[in-house]
Amino acid sequence: MKEKHVFAGNNTAQGFYSCFDELIKPYEAKHIYILKGGPGVGKSTFMKNFAIAMIDKGYSMEFIHCSSDNESLDGIIIPELRIAFVDGTAPHTIDPVLPGAVDEIINLGIYLDNHQLEKHRVKIIQLMKNMSQLYESAYRYLNSANVIQEEIDSIYSKFMDLNAFKQICNEAIGKVENLLPEKSPNHSKGKMRKLFSESYTSDGYISHTNSICKESKIWAVVGDNTNYNSEILSQIAEKAIEKGYDTECFLKPLNPEKIQHIFIPEMQLIIVSEKKHMNVAYEEVFDLNSIMDAEKLKKHISEIENNMQLYDLLIKNALEKLSEVKKQHDLLEVFYVNSMDFKGVNECFQSILSQYT
Repeated sequence: MKEKHVFAGNNTAQGFYSCFDELIKPYEAKHIYILKGGPGVGKSTFMKNFAIAMIDKGYSMEFIHCSSDNESLDGIIIPELRIAFVDGTAPHTIDPVLPGAVDEIINLGIYLDNHQLEKHRVKIIQLMKNMSQLYESAYRYLNSANVIQEEIDSIYSKFMDLNAFKQICNEAIGKVENLLPEKSPNHSKGKMRKLFSESYTSDGYISHTNSICKESKIWAVVGDNTNYNSEILSQIAEKAIEKGYDTECFLKPLNPEKIQHIFIPEMQLIIVSEKKHMNVAYEEVFDLNSIMDAEKLKKHISEIENNMQLYDLLIKNALEKLSEVKKQHDLLEVFYVNSMDFKGVNECFQSILSQYT
């Protein structure tokens, strides 16, 4: 039995970025429950309680955390049973792909007293507007931080030995190939699954990468330049997929066009990207900092440090806006919680749970 914690969506420089369609493919699932209903109707609690019951029975669990509120869940997956529960409301609206056959909507909104909510209509609308404006502000700060990160990377790129980089890429790919057992000549390609293991949230920057590292072999790509880190991870992932191994690519929270870590489940191998080599647990390290011209780079250290200070300030401002979103969301939830028939929700929960216990 193993627990894994990830994010399927993230607050990024591009706005909210969704990988929810990567969670579990309908044609590979036995059942997907899509939970609908407004804030405070009990979707996250529903999933948490179901997860607890399944863990007690010895099943592995994949927890999908909410990128705005890490304490809340956007979904759970029980791999052995091939079932999933996902929050199907905005901003990650999900609708059935195989309705009835695989997908089933559970509308917890039917247990809401709409007449009670109507009394607070004006306040609810204002809170929703406030949250939308705060998100837009947070995304502007994150976008600005990404511009600064690209500027920093551009400085590092000037002093990268490209021939040495190619050699390290080939070395890394060779070691991965040696680790992966040969499959039959007619094997199909592996599948790529994109998610996040780290996120900007109302509680600050949250990392669940360690939940994937447990019981896994850990390799590291070490380098200050995020573009080159991502490139070598991308090449490794392509090789693993070509050889028939499913590979999980964990995207960078700031810029989801880049890969932050990769995980090959069949081999229990995770390859993380780091700026510095500080972890003795790494079995292999591919050091990209060692192939930069350190002497020439010294002349630009003050410029990099100034940019890093600006970057940190922009990230700090973005996180403060996300924290304000959470406060507005908590106020919004009060109206819904006070209008809910949780007895009905519990009866619905027990009905579904009884199918698996």
